[in-house]
Amino acid sequence: MLPSPRTARPKWLTSDEAPLWGPSTFSPEAWTYTLSREESAEVIDALTVAQNRLRDRDMLTDRDINRQDFPLGHVGSILETISSEVSDGRGFAVLRGLPVDRLDERQNALLLRGLATYLGPIATQSRDGQLIRHVRATGRALGDGTVRGHQTADRLWFHTDGADAAALLCLTASETGGLSRLASAGTVHNQMLNASSTWTAELYRPFHFHMAGGNVPGLPPTFISPVFSLHRGRFSTRYVRHTLLETPTFTEVPLPRDAMAAFDLLEELADENSVDMELRAGDLQLVNNHTVLHSRTAYRDPRPPAKPRHLLRSWITFPHYRGRRAGEADEYLRFGWLTDPQQQQLATSWKPPANPAPTTAS
Repeated sequence: MLPSPRTARPKWLTSDEAPLWGPSTFSPEAWTYTLSREESAEVIDALTVAQNRLRDRDMLTDRDINRQDFPLGHVGSILETISSEVSDGRGFAVLRGLPVDRLDERQNALLLRGLATYLGPIATQSRDGQLIRHVRATGRALGDGTVRGHQTADRLWFHTDGADAAALLCLTASETGGLSRLASAGTVHNQMLNASSTWTAELYRPFHFHMAGGNVPGLPPTFISPVFSLHRGRFSTRYVRHTLLETPTFTEVPLPRDAMAAFDLLEELADENSVDMELRAGDLQLVNNHTVLHSRTAYRDPRPPAKPRHLLRSWITFPHYRGRRAGEADEYLRFGWLTDPQQQQLATSWKPPANPAPTTAS
C-alpha cells in the first residue's frame, strides 16, 4: 500500500499542524456567541453611522470601508475574538442574534460589510471584484461549467471556498433542509491515511481546478493547486469537487481513478466526522477555508409570499496567513478571485494535465 514514487509519503498530522476534532469534541455553546439586547443595539447604532457615512456607496464592490465607518465597541472585540478562534483555533464560529429582520437588503449588505472589517480584510469573489454574493436558489443546477454552488438549492459536496475564510450572514432560512455541515480537514486527512496512504498521497499532487468561466478569455480555464498541503508546519486543504469534476470537459484529460477514489473517501469520512448546524436568521457563521471542509444539505424554499432562503457571503483574508501554502497561485487565492494580471502571470508556467498513470493498488 505504498504511494506512487512521484509523491512524498504523507504523514500523520498533529494538533500543532491542524485543528483535529470530531462531532463530539464541542457542544454548540462552544462555537456560538449570542448577542444580548444591548449588544444588538450597539450593532444598530453602528449601522446608523455607516448609513450616513456610506450613503450611495456600492456595498458589492467598494473596498474602501473601514471600522471608522462602522464603529463598534464591545461587539467589535467579540468579532475579533471570533476571527482569532477561526484563524488559529477550531476553525469555525457563529455569532447569533444579529437584527437582520429589522433591515432591508441593502442595510443587511452594509451590516455584513461593517462586521467584516473586524474579521479581516475582505476578499473578492469574482473576476469583476464582487465582495458580497447572494446565496440563494436561482433555479439553475451544477454541471454546465458556469453555475456555482451558492446559486442552487442542491446538496453540496464537502468543499472549501476562496480566500482564507468564508463569512455567511443568514437573512432567511429555508422551509426544510439547508443544514450546514462542517468537518475538520485534518481529522479527515488522518482517517484517510489510516484507510489508504495511496489515495491520501494522491491529494498532495497538483490538480487543475476549473474556474467556472471566471478566467480571462484566451487564458487557461484552470488554476493548479494540490488538494492537501503541508507547508512550514501548517496543513491546508483546497477542495471543490464539482469544479474538479468539470475540469476534464475543458482539458480533455480524465481524472485518475485514484483521484476519484480519494474524493469519494474524503467525502465519506467528512460525512462521518461532521458537526451539523442549522443557521437561523440573524446568524453570522465564519469558517476557515484551510482547515475546515463545509457542505450543505439540499433544501426547499417555502411557498410565496414567504421569503425564500437567503444568505449573504463574504470572503476574508487573514494577514498572518502569508505563505500558508507553497504555490504562487495558492498565495494569490488567499485574497479571493484571481485578477487578470495574476492569471496572465500564472499562464506563463501553466501546463495542461497529463494523461493519468496506471492505477495503483490501495
